[in-house]
Amino acid sequence: MSSAPTPYPEAITGWLTGGGQRRVLDLGSGRAGLALMLTADGHEVVCLDQDVAAMSALAERVDPTGQGHGLNPTPVAGEANGLPFADQTFDVVTCAQVLHRFAPGLVLEEVARVLRPGGHISVIYHTRDDTVPWVKRLTRLVHEFDPTVMSGDFGHGSITALEESPFFDRPERRNFRNWIPATRPQMLAMIERNPSMASLPEARREDLLRRVGELYDASARAPEPLLLPWQVSCWRAGVDHSQMTFDGNHDDGLEIPLGF
Repeated sequence: MSSAPTPYPEAITGWLTGGGQRRVLDLGSGRAGLALMLTADGHEVVCLDQDVAAMSALAERVDPTGQGHGLNPTPVAGEANGLPFADQTFDVVTCAQVLHRFAPGLVLEEVARVLRPGGHISVIYHTRDDTVPWVKRLTRLVHEFDPTVMSGDFGHGSITALEESPFFDRPERRNFRNWIPATRPQMLAMIERNPSMASLPEARREDLLRRVGELYDASARAPEPLLLPWQVSCWRAGVDHSQMTFDGNHDDGLEIPLGF
């Protein structure tokens, strides 16, 4: 794989796909950070997102000759709760940071429908790693203003839906450590853009940002940025078709013209 920065540790792609060369559907791709990692690893990837502009931008970014970094992801604009693909089309469906935004009861059944026998869904969420002392201090500082901020709940309720779904086996989990560089402005922006922080009175918000800046200055070793530690928590669950009936009435989404 490329040495260029990636949004997740490079080892993640092998675990998510189970090895080999797979046909993968990446739900809610957005900027396609994970999808590009998967294609660089040799997988055939279809990106699906309801944001037509994002999929158009992805189509413009990829190398049409396939010579830049091997395979290219195929962008498709569509809804996750009504996947525009034929039954049993994919080996793996990935969902990075977005499963909680969908209606799990609808989406998980649709995911199961488009998975081939023996296929599986792989779900990713970033979770904060509080084992680093300065991160503990940052959490305590922010909790003085709002105890719910940095609570560590990043959509894991959707994992409960996956565990309870009749269309999947019980998921297995693996965590990967991910260090993300954060400059001082980036750290302040991370705090400032939180909705709870934006609702604070101006004086309290400025005091918080000042103290966060002081914490950053005391913890960083200039000119290097702080490394913000995260865990990439991954779940993988095999499909169970025993309660499904396939009618073959779904179109193959790869034939949908996107207009670019």
